[in-house]
Amino acid sequence: MRYSRFLGRTLREEPKESEAASHKLLTKAGYIDQLLAGVYTFLPLGWRVHRKIEEIIRQEMERLDAQEILLPALQKKEQWVETGRWSGPGEIDPPLFKFKDRRGRELALGPTHEEVVTDLARHFIQSYKDLPLAVFQIQNKFRNELRPTGGILRSREFFMKDLYSFHPNETDLNRYYKSVIGAYERIFSRCGVKVLTVAAHSGTIGGSESHEFMLPAEVGEDRAVYCEHCGFAANKEKSGELKNCPNCAQAVFEASAIEMGHIFKLGTVYSKKMKAYFLDRAGKRRPLVMGCYGIGLGRIMAAAVEE
Repeated sequence: MRYSRFLGRTLREEPKESEAASHKLLTKAGYIDQLLAGVYTFLPLGWRVHRKIEEIIRQEMERLDAQEILLPALQKKEQWVETGRWSGPGEIDPPLFKFKDRRGRELALGPTHEEVVTDLARHFIQSYKDLPLAVFQIQNKFRNELRPTGGILRSREFFMKDLYSFHPNETDLNRYYKSVIGAYERIFSRCGVKVLTVAAHSGTIGGSESHEFMLPAEVGEDRAVYCEHCGFAANKEKSGELKNCPNCAQAVFEASAIEMGHIFKLGTVYSKKMKAYFLDRAGKRRPLVMGCYGIGLGRIMAAAVEE
């Protein structure tokens, strides 16, 4: 199709209240259009780029032997209550978009799918013979952000690839976790984005260990600490006021950064709460050992522009 026929035109004016270069340029070039704060339409040019990113991610997930599925965006209150993330001290942050259907049943729009996929696992995984198993999806998510900023870098509706893995033990989880780190680094490299792989806090997702993939950029809302000598890197929140590298004792550098992806060793946090068990070789019931791995597609697109 000719460019002159595409829906969307090059604009002379920058969008009002735009802060990030990617927000200004993607809007002016006719790649995206803002409906309301944190909610965007991908116009034909923007959607073509989005689909290319999606295909790169899909190829790398299939290299990990992950099976593609599609989980519901509408989620049950009961499953979130099981894990303690519906309300109270363990409530997910930012809080859920919650509403009632015509029968008065409380539902939520999914910002993530740990509860739904754990429910799926307890239905279908019964024995160690079913493990390991990994599933992924590419789906729109909903985050009830108080102040969505930066265009598609931080929005309230966005597409995310989320991968979930199930294992018989921590050793197998650790093996798979390392392979996911390699896959993520390949994804960002293929998209032309140079990231730091940093140790991070697990937040309200939970688990024993997590890593973020961060792009140093002035518009970033996070802070990364890194060593140019040995490659050590960590989220500032995780490393505190670190002055010297814990690996090689050289001085570390600090920079604003965009969180591009986040992965977690969940362990048995969700499987124990939701009673997702399997039978091991000795016939004993054990909780599934889990990992989860997220990456935002629109954020990769915006970050490529920022880079």
